[in-house]
Amino acid sequence: MFGLALFGLVGLAALSPVRADGLQQPQQTPGSFVPLPEPQAGKFDQAAVVKIDLKSYPIVPQIPADHVLAIYQEGLRRGNNPRVFSKVGDCMTATPDFLEPIGKGDYELGAYTSLKKVIDVFAGVPARGKDAEYDSFTNPGLAATSGFNAAGVLDAMWADPKWCSADESPLTCEYRVSRPGIALIMFGTNDIKSIKPDEFDYYLRRVVVQTANAGIIPVLSTFPMQPGLTDKSILYNQITAKIASDYDLPLINLWLALEPLPHQGVDPENTTHMTKAASGHSASFVEADLQAGYNVRNLVTLQTLEALLKVIQPDAFRD
Repeated sequence: MFGLALFGLVGLAALSPVRADGLQQPQQTPGSFVPLPEPQAGKFDQAAVVKIDLKSYPIVPQIPADHVLAIYQEGLRRGNNPRVFSKVGDCMTATPDFLEPIGKGDYELGAYTSLKKVIDVFAGVPARGKDAEYDSFTNPGLAATSGFNAAGVLDAMWADPKWCSADESPLTCEYRVSRPGIALIMFGTNDIKSIKPDEFDYYLRRVVVQTANAGIIPVLSTFPMQPGLTDKSILYNQITAKIASDYDLPLINLWLALEPLPHQGVDPENTTHMTKAASGHSASFVEADLQAGYNVRNLVTLQTLEALLKVIQPDAFRD
């Protein structure tokens, strides 16, 4: 069973930002935004990636304040809404079980009552224009679709024609329509079956660079272990961790959070989805329901948003 301490904030050693080409980035200072350089294909160093110990990364990250604040300020300058976040990913992100119940008031915080302040920041704030029926929790998103990998979200072929122009990728479209201040990004489940490690590294870096350079704070996440593909799951999660470290960005270590769960939080009948609580409520954070994958992901996502908001919007947490 999970103890409360598992999902507490754990410190992560500061890491110097490194460019995708291996050179050190210009140092960020508070309020100083320096665009990230575009990644280059052919720069993937698998030998360095496989040395990464995924268990050394905390479940809920310590927020790299200087870089995050610089991106945040750039987003305000561009007119992004700091009370809106976007979801970017595959079916595990597009599913209604990821955060949507929270926007509908169907949640049970249990011992995690402090998260109500996080919910209040985003709940009810339109996420597709001022008259939208969705807030960030309920918005299905234009960059989160079943079958997506890190390459697909950058391909205009897969954009929703109802919302997107002919030349827009799903990612570009989502950011134009929603104008978020934060993006929750998780890929890997489909990538390990469809693209090579170096391609995953390149395309995920492109997603991250486009996000940060638009003044949107990228929050990356490791993905659940895929049954029968343990080694590839670890490698692609190591790639994700390396990208977060290189660009000095927050990383939710969902892989680690799910490790003690039955089936590691993955539905054994449909391994592209996580497990659901017997209660049927994916945003219930009582002890019994925290044996299900979606419940754990929803909890650690809210905890990460809490840590992030304490850096960028500290007034929301003052009594």
